[in-house]
Amino acid sequence: MTDGGAEAILNAARAMTPDLRARAGATEVNRRLLPETHRAFREAGFYRVMQPRGFGGLELPFGIQTELSMELARACPSSGWVAGLLACHGWLLGMMPGEVQAEVWGGDPATCVATSFHGNDIAVESAAGGWRISGRWPFSSGVDYCGWAMLVAGLPTEDGSRGENHYLTVPLSDCRIVDTWNATGLAGTGSNDIVVEDAFVPDHRIAPMLALCRGEGPGRAVNPGYLYRLPQMAVFSFNLVGVAVGAARGAVEQLCASLRQTSRTTGAPLAGQQSIQLRVAESMAEIDAAWAVVDRNRHEIIAWAEADAVPDVAERVRYRRDNAFAAMACCRAIERVQPILGGRGLAAGDPVNRAWRDANAVARHIALTWDLAGAIQGAVALGLPCPDPLV
Repeated sequence: MTDGGAEAILNAARAMTPDLRARAGATEVNRRLLPETHRAFREAGFYRVMQPRGFGGLELPFGIQTELSMELARACPSSGWVAGLLACHGWLLGMMPGEVQAEVWGGDPATCVATSFHGNDIAVESAAGGWRISGRWPFSSGVDYCGWAMLVAGLPTEDGSRGENHYLTVPLSDCRIVDTWNATGLAGTGSNDIVVEDAFVPDHRIAPMLALCRGEGPGRAVNPGYLYRLPQMAVFSFNLVGVAVGAARGAVEQLCASLRQTSRTTGAPLAGQQSIQLRVAESMAEIDAAWAVVDRNRHEIIAWAEADAVPDVAERVRYRRDNAFAAMACCRAIERVQPILGGRGLAAGDPVNRAWRDANAVARHIALTWDLAGAIQGAVALGLPCPDPLV
């Protein structure tokens, strides 16, 4: 790591590990980030790592958000998930028109932005200078600590049919947050619903989703850095996969610490059993291999972007495949060692049990689902058209 700002951010994350580990159980019970954790993240600048420098952000190299969430997730995967996502939302807003960026960050550069990409019962009507929208958008992680939200909706065409998806940026003062998040994995992320009832969204707060997916978002006009030229959906899963790696690393660390303290179960020292030693070693190797693939691709993306080049479709689907594979590998790594704990590992508050549930929740995000990511890459490898137009 050569970037001083990035190293400072990662050192701050590592220093928080003991506190986050101590709060992990309370975070699950709270079903959202604890206020003291949010304050610590805000003060450390975690949410601003991908925010444009011109609007008060740090604008650090791509992938720092991945590494940040990985470090935090070693202690509390839910906290790592929220930190990584709210950081990446600053990147998404940086691709939007400059006028809305000034609205969101002009008064407070530390303002956080929520997102939801798939809504229900959405109604969009044209209005003078913009659109009126209503609907319900679920799975908005960390929304309780945000001031604005970027919501996805199709704008109607002239004949009234549903048209191309757009990002619509709305103040949360125009919305209602509904407490719906009761989950067995990533339980502390507060991924609640956003309800909008006839809110007006002016044109300058809107941008077509496909433009961002092509790296051609209107934010390029005010943010010249390469981050805001990246093809959004092709690299979006880098904002998620670090949590799976961190959860797996934390699980093995906690398991080893437990075995060093508890030497016997049935009369035989567990740590001295070769089968257990091999399980631990294989899981550690699998996690390291997963991170190596993610990190290699992260640096490859930076090289593409700094050369002002765009990776072709074969490379873009490979990035998504590799991140999905890495998440799946991390789930396997935890699954391999969890049985060693026996009945102790069944407790909901056990850190290895929590890491297993959280890593599996990460791997079920649509951007990391193996059946989708693998099938898309396999289709392209076999000479078929890419089935996902957003990649």
